[in-house]
Amino acid sequence: MRNILIWLSLMASLLLTACNNAPDPVSLNTVKTGKPALWKVTGSKPGQVGVAYMFGTIHILPNDVQWRTPALESAIAESDQLVIEVLGLDDRQNAAKIFSRLAVSPGQEQLESRVKPALRKDLDRIIDAANISERSLNRMETWAAALSLASAQTKSLGLDSSDGVEKKLTAQFEKAGKPITALETIESQLSYFDRLPEEQQRQMLVSVVEESGDSQQAFEELFNAWMTGDLEQIVTLSDAGILKDPKTREYLLIKRNKDWAEQLDKRLQKPGVSLVAVGAAHLAGPDAVQTMLAKRGYTVEQIQ
Repeated sequence: MRNILIWLSLMASLLLTACNNAPDPVSLNTVKTGKPALWKVTGSKPGQVGVAYMFGTIHILPNDVQWRTPALESAIAESDQLVIEVLGLDDRQNAAKIFSRLAVSPGQEQLESRVKPALRKDLDRIIDAANISERSLNRMETWAAALSLASAQTKSLGLDSSDGVEKKLTAQFEKAGKPITALETIESQLSYFDRLPEEQQRQMLVSVVEESGDSQQAFEELFNAWMTGDLEQIVTLSDAGILKDPKTREYLLIKRNKDWAEQLDKRLQKPGVSLVAVGAAHLAGPDAVQTMLAKRGYTVEQIQ
């Protein structure tokens, strides 16, 4: 569960709506004020005329935390546009249709047969707690069932994607009349999961089952790392579990980062200033998006 929860919180902006409204928030041992990491990317070659501020986000937030700083507010004021991972998540009905189209396939094995016998009682317990029908889960591809169950675990903490950083930044840019664009569509983001080989999908499901009791501690650890700008800890947390597998890492992290670096390179060849707000795991470690931009000749400065 720890690694899937980290993925939902730091990387995948589509927090699945597989269960009912979130319960009241639990008491979390989280940092109340902090300085999440922020970078400035500028060109150093002819034609690289744009500027990008890159802000690592977390897609779900506890209440009453202060993550805004003078440096971030200055970057927001200077930026002409906001670039986020995905647009259209407010249309829950449409998002659910896209998810169903990718997630549900004929001829799926019973979900319990996709984990070893020793885990089946725990799987039943998680399904009961998630308030998702077993029939629905049995019709899902393994990645979709794993994410649905993990999302239910996250919502059990009283956390919801409507309280995420992107949601708040989007509202701020809309109020200022500044354009908002995205690096992915809902369908393209989910397709990264959908294209995972079945072996890696089952590793995701096993991770959800084996570590289902760790959801609160896992969220506290990753949230505190994000709030304090502890990039080494973010790498440690996000690289554990399923992302240790080279195929999974390539599909879910590196491939996306390469695509984003290509898109941002094209943006930076035009005048203007962008605030790029994407999941913090995409901006940490040797495969970070800004590191890929540096290899293309851009100057990258961490300003917070």
